Amino acid sequence: MSSRMAKPGDLAWPLLAAALWGGMYVVSRLTFDTIPPITLGLLRLLVGVAVLALVLRRLPLLRDRRLAGLGALLAATLMLQFWGTALAGAAAGSLLTLLTPVFVALLAPFVLAEVTRARQWAGIAVALAGAVVVSGGSAGTSPWGDLLLVGASFSWGAYTVLGAPLVRRLGALEITTGAGLWAIPLMLPGTAVELASGQHLAFTAGALLSVLYLGVFATALAWWAWYRGVERLPAVTVSVFFLAQPVVGIALSIPIFHLGLSSAFVAGSALVVLGMLLASGRGTRGDTT
Repeated sequence: MSSRMAKPGDLAWPLLAAALWGGMYVVSRLTFDTIPPITLGLLRLLVGVAVLALVLRRLPLLRDRRLAGLGALLAATLMLQFWGTALAGAAAGSLLTLLTPVFVALLAPFVLAEVTRARQWAGIAVALAGAVVVSGGSAGTSPWGDLLLVGASFSWGAYTVLGAPLVRRLGALEITTGAGLWAIPLMLPGTAVELASGQHLAFTAGALLSVLYLGVFATALAWWAWYRGVERLPAVTVSVFFLAQPVVGIALSIPIFHLGLSSAFVAGSALVVLGMLLASGRGTRGDTT
């Protein structure tokens, strides 16, 4: 059992994923007027899986039922997040989905035999507090929407933990591609309901560029980088980097939407960084001491 410090190179993977997801919120906000949310989610999934399959240069082994389960968790995360955000508002969406590290910390000891240390709990608490400060701490406008968003946090946490054994045995690229392929048919009913309701759909040049960004970077690269982190690090250590998303998202929004640089953003960002350092300061995959 090792207690070495996590290598900076290992920590770069979940940080890369969180940074790409932070940019996703800015791009999505600019696209929802032309492509409705769940349809946009399906399109990014199609592009992302195509890119992953091209890199893998073959289809993954889809017969493993565990891949189907991971695909269901992916589809659930996307649809719950989009539906919840539509009901509760974007502020609540960005805030409540940040509960993912808490669910990972609760699940990892039972599924992976990775004990969540006091230092990691402290890191989660500090980083979560910082993310709340950065996000503004706005309450949702719908209890049902809030519940859906908490469900999205849980499903992504479960995807992170339940996929870890497969990722560590077969590699991040194989499992990410396979789970994404399974998620595609599961997204179709939600997309059909959305389009049947008469929501506006227009493939403008800007919308297509957004789909490409979301598919290539926020899906293919970010999902692979996330599981690449899980492949090398304890799941809880990886999950704390999830909380960097609002920092990146708001940092990008400042020049794009002409927002001011507030003291709350600076203070909250500092807490997020401190929390990530606390949570990643010790321990490796499978360390139970």
